[in-house]
Amino acid sequence: MPKVDLSTGVSIHYETAGTGPPVLMIIGTGGDHTFWAGQVGAYGDAYEVITFDNRGAGQSDSPTDRESYSMRILSEDAAALLDTLEVDRAHVAGLSLGATVAQELAINHPDRVASLQLHCAWARSDAWLQRLFETLVYPLEHGDVDAFVHADFVWVASPGFLEEKPDEVEAIERAYIAENPHPPTIHGLLGQLHADMTHDAIDRLGTIDAPTLITTGELDWMIPVRYGREVQSRIAGSHLHVFEGPGSSHLAFIEMADEFNTVTRAFLDDQPAIPPRT
Repeated sequence: MPKVDLSTGVSIHYETAGTGPPVLMIIGTGGDHTFWAGQVGAYGDAYEVITFDNRGAGQSDSPTDRESYSMRILSEDAAALLDTLEVDRAHVAGLSLGATVAQELAINHPDRVASLQLHCAWARSDAWLQRLFETLVYPLEHGDVDAFVHADFVWVASPGFLEEKPDEVEAIERAYIAENPHPPTIHGLLGQLHADMTHDAIDRLGTIDAPTLITTGELDWMIPVRYGREVQSRIAGSHLHVFEGPGSSHLAFIEMADEFNTVTRAFLDDQPAIPPRT
């Protein structure tokens, strides 16, 4: 699928699958559109699923200046992509960094968001999150991407996944960097982490009026349940779902994909109809 030049000054790679009302999927730090493969398969029979690489990852442009990355800037990329695709309104789902981008999209472009899914979301980067993200910045600033990936999996994977499925963990790690034809760059990762560290929408979340599903996992060490609860408390009428059990990590959308897809697909199917892209 094409790489398109956006009005925000970057070129973004995107893909579409399925037919029906559009669903825009926004992935987390360093990830590319391929991470959503399990959800594309679960939604594509009834929805047009739009996945893309955020600036700084995959086949999209990676500006070298960290100030070129913020949740507001990334959300403007998403809005510009919708413009390019001539999508007036879409269901929007974001994970981790993608959930904070989705917040900004819903706050600043409410007419574009038919419904909102915020997975592994936080409202602002407090002192605890600042220190967590700093542990990921450190190896990158020393040029060690492998150490970044190794450290990242401590935060995002469940203990059982690391213990019982080392081959699968290693395969994901290889696909992320070593065997990725379009691996994230160090400056792209640092830019996205800058966006993570500077996120603060806590006093503006109350303006979101789209139907909103927030999910979190009891074994998510990176964005613990307390952050999802805080987001839910700030968005009137929003619903919080807490995944439980051995796979309920930051990677619940992979580790427990069947339950994740069942919960999120039911939310999508419960929303008022919007027209498909013509």
